Amino acid sequence: MRAQMRTQLSIAFLIGVAACGPGARDDGNGNGNGNGTVDAAPVTGGPEVCDDGGDNDLDGKVDCGDSDCSGVGDCPVCGSVMAPQATPLALPDGTSTTTACSTDAQCTDPVLSSCVSKECHASYNSTLDFIGFPAGTTLTDPNKLLKVCVNMEHSYLRDLQMELITPNGNVFILQKWYDRTTTQEIFLGAPNETDETGAPIPGTGMEYCWTPAATSEMINTSNGVAASTIMTVGSKKVLSPGDYKSTSPWTTLQGSELNGKWTMRVTDLWSIDNGFMFNWSISFDPTLVDDCNGPIIL
Repeated sequence: MRAQMRTQLSIAFLIGVAACGPGARDDGNGNGNGNGTVDAAPVTGGPEVCDDGGDNDLDGKVDCGDSDCSGVGDCPVCGSVMAPQATPLALPDGTSTTTACSTDAQCTDPVLSSCVSKECHASYNSTLDFIGFPAGTTLTDPNKLLKVCVNMEHSYLRDLQMELITPNGNVFILQKWYDRTTTQEIFLGAPNETDETGAPIPGTGMEYCWTPAATSEMINTSNGVAASTIMTVGSKKVLSPGDYKSTSPWTTLQGSELNGKWTMRVTDLWSIDNGFMFNWSISFDPTLVDDCNGPIIL
């Protein structure tokens, strides 16, 4: 994949978030339970029952709207957000640059507009706008951001710096780039390498996640050694899908605003080799959501 791509991509997402579960049972005859008798009122004052139409634990939330019912029975997992894309989107090749920076505002070129690793670069940006958390709340326990996942392919892992930018503008490095001139080529997924002279053609993505409990980075940025979970596919080395440790400590997410725009930023810092990101997602602990009936994301 050798095509140079300098254009910022405009991204449209098809968001699927299920928030509602089954209502109270009824036989359609006004009797309530289908056997000719009226249902008894749901018991209150105890643990939430997730399919009886009552507010059992007296917290103002009923059945699947209560985070206690997240993932129970027919109730969806509250606070987990997937953002699938209808078509794959290209990750641009890196562009050689010597423009130094410390903030994005110093990168005035319309293409090289992101300050990454103290240089202005072109980046792939994709945003999820969260609205479903209680107003003004922050991530007091960073471990309640359970994971960040991408489904992608690329023909040179070490080209990429992947970051999560919080609503209050903090840059959380998921995986830092590493100088490709001194280390081995490693694939993400199964990239298509037949598109060197034409338009990029998507290959096959694999899912990679970052979690607070993972212990192995994709690449150890102190010595360039890749994770032990490397598969050999033909003559190529491919990073195995799975969970990985972030470059930034997970604790640096503490204090992040929950509502607002969370941005995935992927930057290719070297020319040659491109790839595709097919989707990305964030999963939060359901207890952070006050009302699971409402939309979690715009």
